[in-house]
Amino acid sequence: MSTASAALRTDIRVIGLVSSAHGLSHFYHLVIPPLFPLLRAEFGVSYAALGSVLAVYFGVSGILQTVAGFLVDRFGARLILMLGLGLSAIGIGLAGLAPSFVWLYPAAVIAGFGNCVFHPADLALLNAKVHPQRLGYAFSVHGIAGNIGWALAPMFAAAISAASGWRVALISAGAIGLVFLAILAWQSVLAGGAGA
Repeated sequence: MSTASAALRTDIRVIGLVSSAHGLSHFYHLVIPPLFPLLRAEFGVSYAALGSVLAVYFGVSGILQTVAGFLVDRFGARLILMLGLGLSAIGIGLAGLAPSFVWLYPAAVIAGFGNCVFHPADLALLNAKVHPQRLGYAFSVHGIAGNIGWALAPMFAAAISAASGWRVALISAGAIGLVFLAILAWQSVLAGGAGA
């Protein structure tokens, strides 16, 4: 295999892995809202109260995104990406185990901590690992993957909750993230070098 061909294959793997992580982050943005009618019936709360859980999730994420950028610079993008993915998956999974409405808030905080890392870590990895000639394609795929995550989440939540209930839907969503975390940990293409 030629050097150019090997470099292209490496870039494709990096773009695929980082973009898939970004897709999962967006998937987690919209996996809970389709379940609001079921959560409202389960916990006897208003839609406004359920919306406040998402406000906590996105508020924590937004406030901490700058901090995540500094952590990426200090500890490396790969480690911070994996930590964020793990926290996102655990937070969403814990929401599925919530014994009462109030327990959705700590789950949202955990998931929000996880969600704050994706853009700083993803962009650092793409900039460090992808050949400059392919960065435009890399960022495009990264953006499209996020939109695909948004599109898949409501379908996933509706299908799984209809078959097995909202708890199974959220626990399953969290499990998907943990499986992908194991895949990321196994992939050496993201390790080493600048941004890693």
